[in-house]
Amino acid sequence: MNESSPAAAEPAGVTIADCWNKIGVHGDGSCPELEKHIHCRNCPTYATAAAALLDRDLPSAYLDEWRNHFAQGRRVGEVDTESIVVFRIGDEWLGLPTAVFSEFVDMRAIHSLPHRRNGVLLGLANVRGELLVCVALDKVLGIVADAKKPRQRAAYRRLVVIRDKGGRIVFPADEVHGIHRFHSGELTQVPATVAKATATHTKAMLPWKDQAIACLDDQLLFYSLNRSLA
Repeated sequence: MNESSPAAAEPAGVTIADCWNKIGVHGDGSCPELEKHIHCRNCPTYATAAAALLDRDLPSAYLDEWRNHFAQGRRVGEVDTESIVVFRIGDEWLGLPTAVFSEFVDMRAIHSLPHRRNGVLLGLANVRGELLVCVALDKVLGIVADAKKPRQRAAYRRLVVIRDKGGRIVFPADEVHGIHRFHSGELTQVPATVAKATATHTKAMLPWKDQAIACLDDQLLFYSLNRSLA
């Protein structure tokens, strides 16, 4: 359920008291229960609203719509495609395989660690009660802002959580575009003009919106991160 869905979007026959949009975390924050529950998603009222939506009767055309959907089969354009999550750090658009992403969360305090300032390690970030190592991907990839280029538009910064067999790591991104699907034939070679560190971690370039995404080698990136944090 979308926390910020307006009451106008309620299904027919279901009345939702969306207090989270009025006095909760998406409202003015005046709800007295916030002190106890910290976030609306932990409140019984929120859980009751979610249950009401899940227990509602199915729309009359629901089964027909899904029957028609599966009867169409897989579209040709979706066969043999790969997917990446596209994000921006500084002026560079980057991509990693969708499978390595765990979640995206709002920016929050990053707590530095004493005697552990090597440029790559930023500190620890609390993500849903779990302390995760936070790293500076720009340092690993050698991304340096070009003072001559106009600044990118102000965007909603996020903390990005990625994972491999060694665990989860988080890094700040200046912008997250989302999932992008492509055919392998669209990939091009990494040009010599790409910074050395970025080129080392880049498998190929992907043309996208009059620019190019650096498709990163996730295994090599995790290797570099783990070595920097050792």
